[in-house]
Amino acid sequence: MLNSYLLLIFCFFNFFTLGSNDKPINNDFAGNDYFPIHIDKTLIYDSDFGETVLKVKRESDFYVFNFQGDDFTYRQKLLIDQNGVFVKETYQYLKMMLIISKEGKYTYSDPLPRIKFPLQVGNKWNWKGEEYDDGSVYNLDVNSSVEKIEKLKVPAGTFESFKLVTTVSSTKGTKSKVTEWYAKDIGLVKMAVLSEGGGIIGTARDLLGLGEIVFELKSITKNKN
Repeated sequence: MLNSYLLLIFCFFNFFTLGSNDKPINNDFAGNDYFPIHIDKTLIYDSDFGETVLKVKRESDFYVFNFQGDDFTYRQKLLIDQNGVFVKETYQYLKMMLIISKEGKYTYSDPLPRIKFPLQVGNKWNWKGEEYDDGSVYNLDVNSSVEKIEKLKVPAGTFESFKLVTTVSSTKGTKSKVTEWYAKDIGLVKMAVLSEGGGIIGTARDLLGLGEIVFELKSITKNKN
């Protein structure tokens, strides 16, 4: 089973000009300008699931991020403050074959720190806690590190980006490695998810060649009123 932390789609909105962004980052330090929020825009990605779209809305003190493809939905309720991005709740639906699908809603013993501000090359953080899944309880061990800054080319353009690597182990028998690249004033420009384990869902995933799933930013559109 793709565990509830695999896709992790967060905080990608601000004023955006499509195309190349070759202005260099002058130091190895950045704050939440790498996680801007723009409710009036939709981010569009090419992925191994086909075209996917990301939209965000405000719900009380949280931001709800909805990542949608033809065969899956991934939705998270996030708390974003000066300390970082924290996951309150996750919902996912994944259809891999005509008769194989997985749907679940997940919560956590404490808000799960997805990203800690400020970004700085060499920074690391760890979170250990419980994940609640339809009456079942699993232990998660999450380790994240900001590895480097690099120039990255995707369909939307070329961007100087922070590279963030997160590994997630769960007592449900799954393990994943999530590598993400974030560009200033845009957010996520690329993500690669490598997963292991997961019973029949994991077997189907591997047979379909989805052991690694890649998302690359293709374009941004302005939502119609």
